[in-house]
Formats: sequence, C-alpha cells, structure tokens
Amino acid sequence: MNSAKFQSLLLVLMLAFGLTSCKKDDDSSPNTSQLQVDITDGPCDDPNVKAVFVTIAEVKVDGQTFSGFSGKKTINLLAYQKGEVAALGLGNLDAGAYQEITLVLDAQTDANGNAPGCYVETIDNVKHALSGAVTVTVSTIKNLTLSAGATTQVVLDFDLRKAVQYSGGGSADKYEFVTSASLQTALRAVVKTQSGNLQGSCQNAIVNTDKIVAYAYKKGTFNRNVELSSENGIAFKNAVASAGVESDGSFKIAFLESGDYELHFAAYKDLNSDDKLDFQGTLILNSLIDLSDLEIGANANIQLNVSVVGILP
Repeated sequence: MNSAKFQSLLLVLMLAFGLTSCKKDDDSSPNTSQLQVDITDGPCDDPNVKAVFVTIAEVKVDGQTFSGFSGKKTINLLAYQKGEVAALGLGNLDAGAYQEITLVLDAQTDANGNAPGCYVETIDNVKHALSGAVTVTVSTIKNLTLSAGATTQVVLDFDLRKAVQYSGGGSADKYEFVTSASLQTALRAVVKTQSGNLQGSCQNAIVNTDKIVAYAYKKGTFNRNVELSSENGIAFKNAVASAGVESDGSFKIAFLESGDYELHFAAYKDLNSDDKLDFQGTLILNSLIDLSDLEIGANANIQLNVSVVGILP
C-alpha cells in the first residue's frame, strides 16, 4: 500500500472513530431539566411589623444541595407579596420525580455577616431575632415531575402568619419562630404554570375595623370552630393562603394550585390599645359569585367583588 493510500485510510478510520465516539457520548448523556426556584410571602397581620428578614444559607431538593442556589441570601419577605417573587436560583437537575424542597435558614448572621440572620424589624427600627438556634430548617412536600429539556418554575410561599409568633417570658425579642413541627406548615410549593389567583375588592361600610384578611381554603375544609381555636397564637391555621385587604378594598391571593376553593374574610381591631390586633369576627358578605365554590384553573385570575353586610363574632 503506498503512502497516500495509507494516509487516506487512516483519516477515514479516525473520522469513523470520532463519529462513533460522539454518538456514544450523546447516548450516555443524562436527561436534564431546569428548575427555577422563587420565593414569595404570605402576610404578617401585626401592624407594628415593618419587615421580616430571613437569611437562606442553602436550598435542597430531596435532601441534595440545589446547584442553582448561588449563595447566601438575606430577603425581606414582606417585600414580596401579591404575586411578587424573589429569585433563589436556576439550576439543572436530572429529569424525573422529586418530592421535597428544603430551605436551610441561617438564624445567626445575614449575608453580610451581621447578626441576627433571621429577624423581625418593627416600625421603631428595632430588630427582634427570631431564633436562638444556629440554623433553622423548613421543608415542604411537593410531588414534582421535571421533564427533560424543560424549565419548571416553582414558587415557595413562606407564610409569615404561620411562621412567626409573639415570644413570651418578657424577652427583649418580641417575636420568634413557631415550633419546628409547626414551621413546616408555613411553607408550601406550587408550580407557577399550574396555579391561579384570587383577587378583587372587598368593600366595607358596615364594620368598624382596623384590618380585614381574606383566607383561601380547599373547598369543604373550612370548619369555623376549628379555625378560630388558635395554635401558637395563630388562628385560621388550615388556610392554604391568605392576603390582607388594602385600604382601598383591594386584595390578591396569588399562586393557588389548580383546584376548588372557598374564601372567608375576618376582621381585626386593636381592642385593648396594646398595639396588637384582636379578632373581631368573620364577615358576612354579599357576592354575585358563590364564595364557597371557587374553581381555579392554571393561569386563571378569578375576579371577585364582595361587600360586607355584617359580622359573626
């Protein structure tokens, strides 16, 4: 075989081997998907609370560190309500089924190394540390299927109303996290494209009150006697989500997973002049839409206009 023919044959063999190797590499590549994790807030009912900061040190998916979380973040959750979100990260995961998302909170120091890491800031600019522990872990169970080549956006709703309570014992820090077991109920996860919103107006010319809160429940789950018996000082604990009614009557409960819901409103007023809101009663409402049978579909925006006609203490 002459030299030219040998070189041509060698080149063909090298090209064939290269193509085979590429094909093998492609076949062995895992099916990957992208996960976007955001966080939003349920309201805090205390009128003295100016901000609630949490420092997130780590995000885990099924117990494994989520690579999309780029580093320690300190977030004022009260700045993200009514559909607003703060981004926690975008990362790659193997396509497949997942069940649990966990936030590891640094209670001691914030993203700048200052103490405390998780705290309530009141309107007098005083910081109240939320925990004496070094870290606080809060998880939510969510059956989540990630498809190859697709990006899934998950919103974590951290409900401060369920997460924070008044502290006792005369502590200088007036607020604290609820018990570890109860704290887990304060976090829920929803796929954004599979969720909808309840929004509208609640007009009140009847009840003298300081604040009205709207509570969304899965249809058929509201039991007034159970919901008014507070646990850790928290009533309406089984509500999926809630939202305060603004001074103009507007409200919005965002990121409700597709399904059937019922909506209830409660009034609060500082009856003892102690700067704390006291429960007045649940509101009797006039609405053209049945508030006990609200169907929410993906990407739906249900518009409600209700008016207060009475109160049930």
